[in-house]
Amino acid sequence: MNFEIIGTIASFIVLISFLMKGEKPIRLVNIVGALLFVIYGVLINAFSVWFLNGALVIIHIIKLIKK
Repeated sequence: MNFEIIGTIASFIVLISFLMKGEKPIRLVNIVGALLFVIYGVLINAFSVWFLNGALVIIHIIKLIKK
């Protein structure tokens, strides 16, 4: 299976999140993209990819809960 498709979809979703307005929608869409990057990073065995995006998911969730 070509895992690059997952990374590409994740990239588009993160890009779309930067075009949105409002903190909550940006964070929600970015969480989806980051989760896809976590999956992609695990599949290609890239610690730096899944670790960073996993941390971003946690940060986004914490920020949303505090808001």
